Amino acid sequence: MSKLEMLEQKANESVREYAYRVIFENIMSLHLVPGTAISEKEISDRLSISRTPVREAFIRLAQAGLLEILPQRGTYISKIDTAQITEFRFLRVTLERAVMELACRSFPEAHLKSLKVCLEGQEQVLQKFDASRFYELDNEMHYIIFSGCDKPSIWQLLQNANINYIRARVLNVSAAQTEMQLLYEQHRLIVQSIAEHNVSAGIDIITKHVNKVIGDVDALKKQYPEYFK
Repeated sequence: MSKLEMLEQKANESVREYAYRVIFENIMSLHLVPGTAISEKEISDRLSISRTPVREAFIRLAQAGLLEILPQRGTYISKIDTAQITEFRFLRVTLERAVMELACRSFPEAHLKSLKVCLEGQEQVLQKFDASRFYELDNEMHYIIFSGCDKPSIWQLLQNANINYIRARVLNVSAAQTEMQLLYEQHRLIVQSIAEHNVSAGIDIITKHVNKVIGDVDALKKQYPEYFK
């Protein structure tokens, strides 16, 4: 099994939810990489908990498409499904373009300030090549835009809708500092379009930003063929 990143149990968090959160976040961050084996015993030993909550977490993760439980053969981290990424791209482009148009027409000053602060944070972590933090700030930026347009639940829907897209993005951001630089430049243009109320520029850059993942996946499949199906 890949290296498991240990997380502290939150206050009032049940053992069942803790086990699920640790495994889920390790899969989504690619600490547990696609295609590798994972065992209830090893996880329970590492977390110092019984196997029952781990077993329950495995079932939930399998239902979410993150684990493959193969009778008599073992349990494996699901590989990234490129067909689902292609399908999800249509949904995300459609929603992101619509929200970007709203943002460019009218956007709260407080949210615009938050966007600029977020962008400054991205520039700082870019210099350190902190891929994990950059990805967090990437998500934060999109959340701020959706929230500024009174659409935070739609952003959450996108986050929950396709785990394959998210894992591909994490892998892409971690692959090279040049990728982070390109994403940062696109983010800068997105914020600029909103600040200048430039609808056409905003829609153009957000379309390029979201569509970029498809070309990136093709390159990632060549670099990490064992991660994809």
